[in-house]
Amino acid sequence: MIGISIPGLDLISNIETIRDFAYRELYNVDKIKNKIKENQLLYEFDEISTEEYEEKKSELMRQLKFAERVLETNLNVRTDIFS
Repeated sequence: MIGISIPGLDLISNIETIRDFAYRELYNVDKIKNKIKENQLLYEFDEISTEEYEEKKSELMRQLKFAERVLETNLNVRTDIFS
């Protein structure tokens, strides 16, 4: 490899790297699991109602499933993760 740098391509590569890090942070499975545990504790200590607990739990489980699918995909390949 020769040491040639094309500014436009370097910028695209940097943007893709930032995008990958953002996806990993946005779809952080550990953070979502911690939110699920927090929701469970709030419910057990009667800080939230059953309806609030169930609603938040279903939303967090949906987020967890989606985050796991996002992280399973190769971020450098464009694929349909909604199917």
